[in-house]
Amino acid sequence: MHRLPRAVAVGLAAANIASVAPTLGADEYRVSGVRKVGVVRVAGYTVWLKPKTPVRRLFAMLGYARVGSAIWTEDDFEFEEDDDLVPALAHAFVRQASRALAGGPLRGYVTREDALPLVRGRWRIGDQLTRRGGQPLPVEVSFDDYVEDIAENQVILTAATRLLRLPGVPSDVLGALRRIVRVLDGVSVIPVGAAVPVVRTDRRNQRYSSALALASLVLSGSSVEQRAGSVVASGFLVDMWSVFEDFVSAALREAFKPYGGVLVSQFASTLDVERTVKIAPDLAWVVDGEVRACIDVKYKVEKHGQYPNADLYQMAAYCRRFGLGEGHLVYAAGETEERRIQVVDGPVVQRHALDLSRPTVGVADQLSSVARHGWCGASV
Repeated sequence: MHRLPRAVAVGLAAANIASVAPTLGADEYRVSGVRKVGVVRVAGYTVWLKPKTPVRRLFAMLGYARVGSAIWTEDDFEFEEDDDLVPALAHAFVRQASRALAGGPLRGYVTREDALPLVRGRWRIGDQLTRRGGQPLPVEVSFDDYVEDIAENQVILTAATRLLRLPGVPSDVLGALRRIVRVLDGVSVIPVGAAVPVVRTDRRNQRYSSALALASLVLSGSSVEQRAGSVVASGFLVDMWSVFEDFVSAALREAFKPYGGVLVSQFASTLDVERTVKIAPDLAWVVDGEVRACIDVKYKVEKHGQYPNADLYQMAAYCRRFGLGEGHLVYAAGETEERRIQVVDGPVVQRHALDLSRPTVGVADQLSSVARHGWCGASV
């Protein structure tokens, strides 16, 4: 039960942030189905959605999910375990971006097209004829310019400007963010809704690597803009289900590498003879075109010692469809331990519960046992 102003309850429900139901108490609501963490501004109120997973660990999981290895460790972040997501993200971004820009902004070659009073680079004769009607000046040219307005700086600047607009960014960070914006004066901000450039790390931009990873996280966070009548919700949210599933998928891909084959996300198939009932296991280990293991990832914390039976039914159907003697369900750890379920006249369903209180590398090691189970089950 939570005491909330009615406008806040309406905003949370309208923005699909949580399920909100009124109770018999005045301004008292039952809030459930909260999948996201972060901060949101609703009807003039700031609402914090805090992760159960420590923020240090959440960052490490996000980094692992992005590159398939431990780009950050929990020791890379100096904030406290109980810090909220947005302040922690802002502090981490400012620290890494300031380090990246300490020696001055990175520069690179960008191809530009312009009309100049003299020839520079390549003369675009076709454009000269169509745009200038045969006049010799100005000259339509294209040339490579060595500038700061490159993708790396655009991503950093856009992340800084977005953080400046978010509720919950600490006051001591705002000044540092403004300094970053000033250092990148003349760099283009990526327009809202435009695709964010994918920047690949190499020797040239290595010093930007951590800052770019954090900037990417800032820009990929769910931006909430929802209007319900006169109520507007806006803020920065990260879907914990997506974080957990992406982390598990990345770690399992690494874990399955020694066994060959390929781990396919959302493996598309059908359940019935007529091929009208579509199925898509979260992860399927495919060897020589044959499904050898099925894994479903569920960010659900166990309650009262039971998981929803629907997950078990679904995995049993997958196993039957692909002729598997064993299937795997991977959850965030709840109140009970892992369990092996033998379906009557059917497969064994291994239920794995990941202990997110452990360091991220330890959780990845725990997922290695899931890969071993899958390989052993397929080898029988």
